[in-house]
Amino acid sequence: MDHTICYISKQEESLTTRMLKQLFQFVVKTNPTLNISGVLLHNNNFFLQVLEGDKTTIQNLFADIRKDKRHQNILLILNQKIENRIFNHYEATFSVLKSKEDIERLNTYLSNENFKDKYSKNIKTLIEPFLL
Repeated sequence: MDHTICYISKQEESLTTRMLKQLFQFVVKTNPTLNISGVLLHNNNFFLQVLEGDKTTIQNLFADIRKDKRHQNILLILNQKIENRIFNHYEATFSVLKSKEDIERLNTYLSNENFKDKYSKNIKTLIEPFLL
């Protein structure tokens, strides 16, 4: 059984564009090697991340995120088991959304998918404000 964690955080004020790029590259490279699917959105100095995968793996990763000084005011939104991953078939299993085009692709994906379970509908509702 898979598990999901979804959180929102404010970026640390001194985070530069270069540091953000390094973070995004690390996430895209590392998460798939851990069999983690999901998305990382960054908009108006806030992050929203959805992690899907093995419970222990994503809980350990989230513990590391909580210690990461690049994140402030972390708010855990979801921490629950799931039957199906939403993002397993979205692009390259883990995506960082940082451009208008990225956001449009995710919005199209979420609009075209036939989400039948409560988890999927909740995630879609949480992500929508970031898609504006």
